Amino acid sequence: MNTPTKLLVLLSALTFAACDKKVETSVEVVTPPSNKSLDALLLPDAPANAITVTEARKNPVPGTEVVITGDLIGKPEVFVHNRSMLTIGDPAVLTSCNRMPGDSCASPWDVCCDDPDLIKKSIATVQVLDADGKLLPSGLKGLGGMKELSSIVIKGTVADGSGPDNLLITANGIHIASIEPNNTPR
Repeated sequence: MNTPTKLLVLLSALTFAACDKKVETSVEVVTPPSNKSLDALLLPDAPANAITVTEARKNPVPGTEVVITGDLIGKPEVFVHNRSMLTIGDPAVLTSCNRMPGDSCASPWDVCCDDPDLIKKSIATVQVLDADGKLLPSGLKGLGGMKELSSIVIKGTVADGSGPDNLLITANGIHIASIEPNNTPR
């Protein structure tokens, strides 16, 4: 078989293979961020006196030190790709899809069935900044094993721009309380 014929056979095989329906898996390989300043954020023990996201949202005063606890739930994308930001939600108030029997949502950490006003009052955005006050250009997914549905405790400061409609926390410590999700309905 000459080279053009081999190439034609190969292209034909690839075309037919591409048309073949395949079942996609949702297994995602998570490569932990390789940023030493992010690794330094990891806390081996949970900071004391943690409050829920919902409690922290009641009176967010910029500059206030806070310790909040919650799960990586709330949106279809809880991690910002290539940026040091994530969304944390209050699992005592919000019901992520993984906790709804029979739900087959593509993003089980989403809380799409909850009331939008309840969601707004029960999630916060967490950011990690460099020494110049800029977001680090590295995602947080995989840091310390963290992934969607993980339970975490954040030690940080309420950032400027926070108020009744938005809670933004600048983290200076992250404790991963649990990597595996709680699937128990609330």
